[in-house]
This record gives sequence, C-alpha cells and structure tokens, in this order.
Amino acid sequence: MKWRKIALVLLILPAILAVTGTAYGAGAEESPWTLSMLIWRVINTVALIAVLVYFMKKPLASFFAERTSQISKDLEEARDQRARAEALLQEYKQRLAGMEKELEKMRAELQKSSEAERERVVAAAERLAASTVETAKLTAEQEVRKAKAALKAEAVDLAMEMAETLIREKITEDDRKRIAEDYLVKVGGMK
Repeated sequence: MKWRKIALVLLILPAILAVTGTAYGAGAEESPWTLSMLIWRVINTVALIAVLVYFMKKPLASFFAERTSQISKDLEEARDQRARAEALLQEYKQRLAGMEKELEKMRAELQKSSEAERERVVAAAERLAASTVETAKLTAEQEVRKAKAALKAEAVDLAMEMAETLIREKITEDDRKRIAEDYLVKVGGMK
C-alpha cells in the first residue's frame, strides 16, 4: 500500500513538471531544457528508484526487521535491568534501614558495656583504695608498735642506766658486802 502511493506520486510528479514547465517556458526565453529531456530524466530517476527499491527491498526490510527486533530486545533487556536495579535499590534501602537499627543496637550495647566496664573499674579502684587504706593502717599500727617497743626498750635502758648510776653513787662498801652475803645465803639455801 505504501509503495503504491510512492509510485503514484513518482508518476504524477513528472506530468506536473511537464505541464508547469511548458506554461512557464511559453512566456519566457527559450530554455535549454526541452520537454523530452525533462521526461527522460524523470523516467530515468523513476527507473533508478524502482530498481533500487526492487533490489534493496529485501535487504532493507530484513535490516529494518532485524534492527526493530534488536531494538525490541534491547528495550526489553533495559526494562529487565531497570526492574532488577529497582529491586536492588529496594533491597539496599531495606538493608540500610536494617543497618541503622543495627547501629542503634550496637550503640546501646556499647553504652551498656562501657557503663558496666566503668562500674567494674570504679569498683576495682574502690577495692584497691580500701585495700591501700587498710594496708596503710596496718603499716602505721606496726610502725607505732615498733616505735612504742623501741621507746620502751630505750626507756628501760635509760632507767637501768639511771638506776645503775644511782646505785653506784649511793651504795657503799658495807652495802656491797651485805648484798653479796645475802646472795650467797640465798644461793646456798637453794641447794
């Protein structure tokens, strides 16, 4: 149907040109183109187009059919890829939403574990401080006992020295003889 219209136009066109060419040429100067030359040129052009259409119809039809089918395939593939991309996008959006929930959960767990760790460290520090205070108290008490014992020993030594000095100053030769005799009597009485 389409080809018939094209052929009809190609046949009518030379006739129109011939009529207009004669009407135009009648009032003007003589043109180097004659009506027969124009008709032969139109016939040659129509024949060339007809030969081209005859020989190129099948290759062009198959080319355009293949091209149409390739474009259809490409469009279908593009639709499929778009659908896959949209599905992938939805999946990533869901994962992202899940990731945000997971991040919040991880933050809460981290905060909870850091609080527990802080409490553990504080408790350990308090135990260490209490232990250190207790150790310091015990050490201080031991040092006080040692100092008291040292003071007592020194006081005893000083008292003995003072007593010895006093005894040496106050004791007479008669007192010494009497003490020695009393001692011998006591030792002799023990036997």
